Parts: sequence; C-alpha cells; structure tokens
Amino acid sequence: MFTVLQDSDVLHLNMLGQSIIILNSVKAVVDLLDKRGMIYSDRPPFTYFELMGWHDNLPFMRSNDPRFPIHRRIFQNHFSKSESRNYEDMQLLEARKLVRKLVDSPQDWHKLFRTFTVAITIRILTGYEIKSADDLYVKLTDDITKAATEGGAPGATGVDIFPWLIHLPTWCDPTGSTAIIAKYKHAKVLMNTVPYNSVLEEMKAGTAKPSFIRAVLEEEESRAQNGEPKLLTERGIQGISGAVYTAAQETTLDSLIIFIFAIVNHPEVQAEAKAELNAVVGPDRMPDFADRPRLPYIDRIIQETFRFWPVIPIGPHKVTEDDIYEGMLIPKGSVVIYNAYAMMHDENVCSDHWRFNPDRYLSKDEGGLGEPLPDGHFGFGRRVCPGRYMAEGTLFIAIASMLHVLTIGKGRDEEGNEITIDPATAEYTSGLSSHPKKVICDIHPDDEERANLARAYDPEIAE
Repeated sequence: MFTVLQDSDVLHLNMLGQSIIILNSVKAVVDLLDKRGMIYSDRPPFTYFELMGWHDNLPFMRSNDPRFPIHRRIFQNHFSKSESRNYEDMQLLEARKLVRKLVDSPQDWHKLFRTFTVAITIRILTGYEIKSADDLYVKLTDDITKAATEGGAPGATGVDIFPWLIHLPTWCDPTGSTAIIAKYKHAKVLMNTVPYNSVLEEMKAGTAKPSFIRAVLEEEESRAQNGEPKLLTERGIQGISGAVYTAAQETTLDSLIIFIFAIVNHPEVQAEAKAELNAVVGPDRMPDFADRPRLPYIDRIIQETFRFWPVIPIGPHKVTEDDIYEGMLIPKGSVVIYNAYAMMHDENVCSDHWRFNPDRYLSKDEGGLGEPLPDGHFGFGRRVCPGRYMAEGTLFIAIASMLHVLTIGKGRDEEGNEITIDPATAEYTSGLSSHPKKVICDIHPDDEERANLARAYDPEIAE
C-alpha cells in the first residue's frame, strides 16, 4: 500500500548514500516538476528495464538523451487533444464490440477488457483489427505485462537494489529478477518490431491502413524527399511504437479494473449515470462521442476513477542540479518521487477519500463538495503522459457504453451473500502500473432490450 509518508509535503531520505526526495502535495510537485522542469525531468537508472531493453522507450529515456525531445515532440504532435479525435471512430467500434461481448459473456470481463485495450492500441498503431482474444498481439501483451510487473516496481527490483546480480547465473539470483529478464526479454523485441514490420510491409504492398506508424514513416519519407535530415532511425520509430504499445493498453486496462472495483460498492453512482444516459442518449441507441459534452456525470466518473486509485501511484524523477526549495537543499542527483497516492487521498483536499463520489468535483452551489479535479494521474512536467487525451477518450466511450447497457454489482459467495471488498485494506499490484489484485463482481444486462441494443450496434454482427 502507498501511504502518506509522515505529515510533510516534502520528505528527504538517505538510503545507502542515495538522496531521495518524496513529494506528497500537488503544490510541491507543481513547484518542482512543472515550474522547474528543466532540471527535474531526468530519470534515475532502472537496471531491470534497461536489461529488458526498454531504454529506447520514451518513459525510460534519460533527459540528456538526444532522442528524448524528438520522441516527446512526435508524441505530442500525434496525440494532442485535437489529434486524438482522429482515433474516435476506432475507439467507438471497439467499445461497441466490448459491450456486446460483455452482454453475452460477462464472466469473462477481465479477458474482454484486456482484448479491448490491446485492440484499440494496435488499431491506432497499425490499423490492424483484432478479432479474438487468441490474437498474436493479445498473447504478446500478456508477456509484456509479466515482464513489466513480475520483477517489482521500477527501481525496486532485485537487480536495481543489488546490481551485482547481473553477473551471476540466473539460478544464483534469490530475487528472481535475472530469470524474469531472461524469460521475457524477447517480448520487448517483438513489441518494437512486429507492429513496425507489419506496417512497413503493407506500405510496400500499397495496402497499409491509416495508422500512427504509417503516419510517422510517411513524415520521415517526406523529409528525405525534401532534402531534410530524418529525425528518427528505424530503431527510433520502433521505440516510439513500442512505447505506445506498452503504456496505452496497460494503463487503460488498469483504469477499467479500478472503475469496476469502485463502482460495485456504489449503486447510487450507477443510478445517476444511467439517468443521465437515458436523458441524453435514450433507449434506442448507444452513446457516441458527440454525446460527451452533455454527459458531465460520466466525465466526473472518469476523473473519480483516476483519483480513487492512481494507476501509477508514484513517479520517480531525478534532479540534474543542486536546488533549493523552501529552505531545503535538494542535492544534484537526488531521486525525486511524486506520491500520487498521497495527493489523491489527502484528507485536507478529498473528504471521505475512500468513497467513490463523482459529485465531489461539483461546486457547493451545485450541490457538490467543491473539490479540485485530480492532478498527477498522468504525471507532471516534461514527463506528463502524451497519450492522456486518447486514454480519456477510450475510458469515456467504454464506461458510457457499459453503463448504458449493463449493471455492475457485487459478486456473491457460494451461499448467495454479497461480497464486499474494502478498498482501504485491499491489496494492489506493483510494477509499472497498479490495480486491485482482487475484484469480484456480477455484470449483467439491465434487461433484454438493452442486451439487444448492444448486439444491434456491434459492428461484427452488423457486418
């Protein structure tokens, strides 16, 4: 469990000679990581992920890597708020497929969520449509997820704490880190090369569909034709696509799991969401992106999902110069970690913080609590997630579609008693991202009319 470390906005620790700064408030994080981003954008070394080969991906690049600003700019260009709207048709189609499958196989919700998030990511990356949970990309994603989570949290794996383990045979490593690296390192190579190679071959054959990789390749080709130097090598494009592959699907999956985990304990939230959807969308069609401006409660549900359990509870940065903050010396080379969990569950900001309450963000005049929207779930400063607008779009259409058709209730034990899991004492996964380890739910259509509505809007059935 991630907790507030003492009653302080800024905490300084020294662990084995390494200076570590913990930032527990939005103010401290904004003051340092946002306003002084020039010197707070570096990353500490992540030995485990470097050995996996992930240093080519933007989230792990050092700030002095000449590729860092280039990769960051390309992400910003293709996944800005306006550009992300280009992916809405893909998100809509995959959301409708998801809801129909949930209607018919609700017990498989976790597997269907996984397929859904991978399908959107791969469709955006390559234009390829995933048809089943047995697809190569879904299986590859399972290995990538294991590689990213089984070793432990970034910076806290066996080889990060004891670097000398890399010089021993895997069977001599009591932490298991080197064995996990050996087992799953291939997944990182495939993650970078398979989507890239498939689009490249389709472009040569003239059959490539619109996609992120195709757009980047065409931009590089255009630069070459105009006599301009290329910004990216082949390896660079593979690294960018690999970063999208990893980050987009895993964090979105975690957010959907957190949504289910939280919503089962709050039927009143579902009731209000369904009332809004019925008033705006009506019983005869499924929601789409054009409805979003008139569905503010759904958007507040998304924000409350981000706050309830941030998928990245802590975020490590590294300061590249000595700095002074409120009289405290922050030495050059310090690892600076923002504690997103502490910020999202600060009782001075979020009242009754384990209650899933989308109305906390309404003003008091509107009957809400007047609390600020969550800040930090997508990172800060120059490390802020460039795919945040696409992620919010995916969650909006998935959650709106599910709540328009389905009821998500508590699961029951063998005797028929409802099972309640207290989020304050629940266990959560560690790794690149985080979600509750145990989620028990009962998902079913509101009625047969809504079930048939979902089936009618599924593009696979409509074909």
